[in-house]
Amino acid sequence: MRRKDKEITDKNEIEEILLASMVGRLGTCANEIPYITPMNFTYDKETSRIFLHCANDGRKLDNIRINPHVCFEVEEVGGVILKQSTCASSVAYRSVILFGSIKILSDINAKNYALRKLADKYAPQNLKVPFTDTMLNKTNVLEIEITEMTAKRSPVKPAVTDPAKK
Repeated sequence: MRRKDKEITDKNEIEEILLASMVGRLGTCANEIPYITPMNFTYDKETSRIFLHCANDGRKLDNIRINPHVCFEVEEVGGVILKQSTCASSVAYRSVILFGSIKILSDINAKNYALRKLADKYAPQNLKVPFTDTMLNKTNVLEIEITEMTAKRSPVKPAVTDPAKK
């Protein structure tokens, strides 16, 4: 990371961003053509994996079948920081970018587990009814195994000062 002063290294803070973000962007690439898809997702702390769901066909799936290496990004935007000079203005944010391998889950138990995690995130008020075979067959569930992850914030986190020296 170029700006080490903006880097987030605390795993708990990184997981907090992943758990709170509602939309992530999945980057795939096939035949040297990149493709980005905004998607609902969930981060599973127990397995350190990202789960997504989608239809049974489409460009992202075609790309995944050709090249399982992906990039995934989430961010939370805190607002615009206005300065008198427009060029000095900025945006307050925290973001996570991760790289990994993605696969389409075929095991029914794995699909159930991931879909339950997604349902718990986006519709926690709904009854926890089992997913039917029809539902499971209509939906692809994707799993990203994370191999690398970076996170950063802006503005730079203030240095911790010793309160005894005040």
